[in-house]
Amino acid sequence: MRGESGISLTGLYICGAISFVMLVLKLSVIDTWSWWRVLLPLGLFVGFNVTNIVVAFIYLTFAHIPERPDGDEADILEPHTINVHYVAAMLFFVVFGDNMVRWIESGETSYWFWLLSGKAEALAVFGALSVLALFALFAYWSRLGRALKALG
Repeated sequence: MRGESGISLTGLYICGAISFVMLVLKLSVIDTWSWWRVLLPLGLFVGFNVTNIVVAFIYLTFAHIPERPDGDEADILEPHTINVHYVAAMLFFVVFGDNMVRWIESGETSYWFWLLSGKAEALAVFGALSVLALFALFAYWSRLGRALKALG
């Protein structure tokens, strides 16, 4: 779903649909969910993208890319759309967000799967991994920067 601007809104639509389904479930069947839980998909989407944009601005501020390359930038950067850095950062952010909601609610714990328990240990581990994921996002942007520098 790319428009002329090159901005993909697919993630926003998916997270919005998941939040809408969770809203319907909260209002009809599962009344024990908090509003934090219902809005978690949209919050994670916005939070991860804001983090990604901040890291990109920090990198591009210091990257010293000489000038815009000739040609369409989408063709130049197309092979760099999905990689391990981005997926790992998103996974750590999602698990940290889920643990944060479980910790805030403090009533719903999952003892069978400690990664999503909401306990302080899991929160600390995935908080630290989310901070390390910032370095993974920085590596992602540095890879794009090297591609732009090579063409510039």
